[in-house]
Amino acid sequence: MSNNDLKDTYVDKGGWSFAKLSINRPIFITCVVLVTMITGYLSMRTLPVDLFPDVTFPVVTVTTQYPGAGPRETEMLISKIFEEEFSTISGVKTIRSINQEGVSIVVAEFTFSTDIKYAEQQVRDKVSSAKADLPDDIEEPVIRRVDPSDQPIVTIALTADMTEAELYDLANLTVKPKIEQVNNVGLVEIMGGREREIRVDLDLNKMKFRQVSAIQVADALGKAGSNIPSGKIDVSAKQETVFRTLGEFQTIDEMKNTIVQFLGNDVPIVLSDVATVREGLEDEKNIGYVNGKRSLLVSVYRQTGANTVAVADNVVKQVGLLNANLAKGSNKAELTVVRDGSKAIKDNLFDVQESITIGIILTIIVVFFFLASFRSTVITSLALPNSLLGAFVLLAVAGYTINVMSLLALSLAVGLLIDDAIVVRENIFRHMEMGKDARTAALHGTQEVMLAVIATTFTVIAVFGPIAFISGVVGQFLKQFGMTVCFALIISMFDAITIAPMMSAYFAGKGGHVKPGQGTGFYDRTVGKMLAWFDRFQGKLEDLYVWILKVTLNNPIKMILGGILIFAFSIYTLKFVPKTFLAAQDNGEFSVNLDLPPGTSLREMERVAKEVDTVIRGHKEVAVSLLTVGTKDGEANKANFYVRLVGAKERKVNTIQFKDIVRKELQPFSYANVQVSDFDQVGAGQRPFNVNIQGNDEKQLAEISTQVFEKMKNHPALLGVDLSYRPGKPEFQVIPERLQAERLGISTNVLGMELRTLMEGQTPAVYRLKGEEYDIRVRLREDQRNLQKEFNNISIPNINGRMIPLKTVVEGVETTGPANITRQDRARYYQISADIAPNGPGMGGAMTEVARIFKEDIKLPEGMSYKFVGQAENFGEMIESMAIASGLGILFIYLVLASLYESFVTPFTIMLVLPLAMCGAFFALALTGASLDLFSMIGCIMLLGVATKNSIILVDYTNQQMENHGMSLRDAILLAGKNRLRPILMTSFALIAGFVPIAVGLNEASAQRTSMGIALIGGLISSTLLTLIIVPAAYTYIERFRLFVNRIFSKLTGADTNVQKVE
Repeated sequence: MSNNDLKDTYVDKGGWSFAKLSINRPIFITCVVLVTMITGYLSMRTLPVDLFPDVTFPVVTVTTQYPGAGPRETEMLISKIFEEEFSTISGVKTIRSINQEGVSIVVAEFTFSTDIKYAEQQVRDKVSSAKADLPDDIEEPVIRRVDPSDQPIVTIALTADMTEAELYDLANLTVKPKIEQVNNVGLVEIMGGREREIRVDLDLNKMKFRQVSAIQVADALGKAGSNIPSGKIDVSAKQETVFRTLGEFQTIDEMKNTIVQFLGNDVPIVLSDVATVREGLEDEKNIGYVNGKRSLLVSVYRQTGANTVAVADNVVKQVGLLNANLAKGSNKAELTVVRDGSKAIKDNLFDVQESITIGIILTIIVVFFFLASFRSTVITSLALPNSLLGAFVLLAVAGYTINVMSLLALSLAVGLLIDDAIVVRENIFRHMEMGKDARTAALHGTQEVMLAVIATTFTVIAVFGPIAFISGVVGQFLKQFGMTVCFALIISMFDAITIAPMMSAYFAGKGGHVKPGQGTGFYDRTVGKMLAWFDRFQGKLEDLYVWILKVTLNNPIKMILGGILIFAFSIYTLKFVPKTFLAAQDNGEFSVNLDLPPGTSLREMERVAKEVDTVIRGHKEVAVSLLTVGTKDGEANKANFYVRLVGAKERKVNTIQFKDIVRKELQPFSYANVQVSDFDQVGAGQRPFNVNIQGNDEKQLAEISTQVFEKMKNHPALLGVDLSYRPGKPEFQVIPERLQAERLGISTNVLGMELRTLMEGQTPAVYRLKGEEYDIRVRLREDQRNLQKEFNNISIPNINGRMIPLKTVVEGVETTGPANITRQDRARYYQISADIAPNGPGMGGAMTEVARIFKEDIKLPEGMSYKFVGQAENFGEMIESMAIASGLGILFIYLVLASLYESFVTPFTIMLVLPLAMCGAFFALALTGASLDLFSMIGCIMLLGVATKNSIILVDYTNQQMENHGMSLRDAILLAGKNRLRPILMTSFALIAGFVPIAVGLNEASAQRTSMGIALIGGLISSTLLTLIIVPAAYTYIERFRLFVNRIFSKLTGADTNVQKVE
């Protein structure tokens, strides 16, 4: 380059700006960009990967086992005591309890501002202080925080030609330890199997003959079969000796010869005189089947904070190694991965990554068509890799994870990231077409739109900034989304005002823009001609728009009224849009739940479940049917299916359609209360729609709950409506005749303990075999365990150890009792639950109907109330949170614009586009049948920041022409319309191109998020078209109003409103 060239292209260094810095120090800017990209790539490789952001639920549960106790006993003796204690803890929001046979579960939910560690410690302190009031024979309460990620990441089925005991030992002694060795594996849980135990089966007749009680037998075994440390002594100055009493049973024969009592003249009664001792299995609580084959199920949980994908992959590898070893045996043992939780994460992440890639390609194509220059397209597109990779650096600094929400934010930000570069590069391009050299055009073009670029960036940040401060479940999910967008936008703004001018100054070529299609090469004869046609089309479009602008400026009132009517009509169409918290999933997996009447045996539940399993597996679309009969808590009348379908390409129906098919085919099993639902990905354990009806009068509560259920069960918004109230479970109650019992020396405690030992059994000692520990269970043999049948043969020990016939001190009553008792805020409740119908009016419609029922049809008596919980509660929270976020977003947009333009009036012109953007979003949702849900509302929030971009570009240029060149308002608007139409259309189409993959839904994993893309595209189309018409029309009035306010202010203060900037 000659000295003359340097003089001609010299940039004045007076005054500092990013554009000047980047043009004068290109190597420095290049190094900054390279460092950002390298550290971003490294951050992306090392960040933890999960399905959703880490969400903290301020919930603590206390689970207390009380074997043999009924729901009423666990409620009265455990749950109510804990509820009273927990109610005094600061920050507690709701206290619930679930009381089932043999177990009490108390759930304390705190406000989101409460420190969960503090809350957990407070709960522990309250449990400790309440222990004195609890029954002596309960098991130690288990206190734990609720973690939504605390669910199996991998489920494995174990099958083999073995006995049940051998199969369980294989799982417990071989498979479980190997999987626990995998890095970051937390809990490994075995279901569907039965562990060995030593059974002491008492014979009622022999006990009666020898006057021995079950309590005496259990007590004797406990005392005889224990190891007890005796202490230690110093035998010398340098040595001490420990003394231990070793009483544990070494063989079953030793156990049989244990003396349980002395009869008459010191004649010993040994255990074998009153019982049969044998090796057996614990009671069967649940049964597992995989694809119709009896299986033992192994559930693997990860440690808190661990990378789900990495842990799951390592577990699957370990399963492969175990299978290689198991294959060497002759028992055909095999492990099968039934469900890999990381697959859903990988599918979702792949889908979002695919959306990002396609969005980038489409956006670049848009830029290429508008600029008709490969070099300009490359310069503009360089903003994308640096902004995307740079965002990962800030994600790592913030302690976030790579998940669906963070990647979805980047996917939606693709169009936004290139927007600023488009505005800068297009303006530089325009200055070069005016004949300026590359460096001058780069500097002047960048400085001319600098304020617009900063304004557009910070208006979007102003929208997403408040989201970070929304509380609740919705706020925690959205925080990472909003902050990720902000991180990427900050870097993209830096790119736009540094990389774009630097690259334009040195790599944009000399002179103006060479028209495409003028050469004779293959490129010019094909792509070049197409670009030339599009270039001519842009010119005609600009002329057409100028004509439309003239009509608009001649009839501004009509245009404004038209905009108001369009907005009003869009509000009306909103009533036809389904409203829900989350749209139905379409991810190739779902659940089926069965619930037979309380008291149903495990065998009967198994029989019905296997028939249902046959129906489900009768479809070729089903890849895996995992059936679990019975629950972990021992509820024999319930069964659950996890169903996984074959890949989407291998079937003709989607998951939602297949669920409808299954619902219809399972109608003959309606007596089993069949529920076909989405598979619970976050472990909340609840159906989408839940309403609790509370009250203390049990009969009244059941009546009103049933009435509401009858009115809701056929509502078009709901599927599989269920009421938690069930008719009573059969009970045989033993009621002491107190005076007679006291006279004979029998206490209620001894009476209850003896009967519980006979029925449920006691485990007073353990038996060790080959290093493993097995319970010794004492109870009646199975054929004598029917208390009602053997009522007349049972005797109870009195205070002197003499056996008294049971029938002389108690009355036996046949009745029914609740299968479970649920409580909330120290009152009982029944719950109406349901799934959301895909094509119905949605969650909002169902909630409105419930409110109407209680307002018009059923008046709740004093002391009764209702409350939405689960997703229904989250839906209400979402509406409130989104309203707050929208209000704050609009306020912050106004403040940002007012500060940047140094005017309180000008921002109103720019912000007129906000309701116009909502019009398109509402219309698009209504036309496509998409729902107004969490994702579409995020889209609407995003529109608040995105839609102002076009207004800013138009208004900023108009102001510049009036301030710098003294143009009239009308001429400035016409010139702005002609010169700014191309960047407005470019940015709009680039944004739409980035949103298209999300709106289309490229696969099943993305189906739940399509409403977001639909709302964004609809809003962008309407905001772009109406901005070009309504904003100029309104600007004429707002500008007059601004001048009027200035004149009034000048008269009142005597100050000059045309404030001059101090240089």
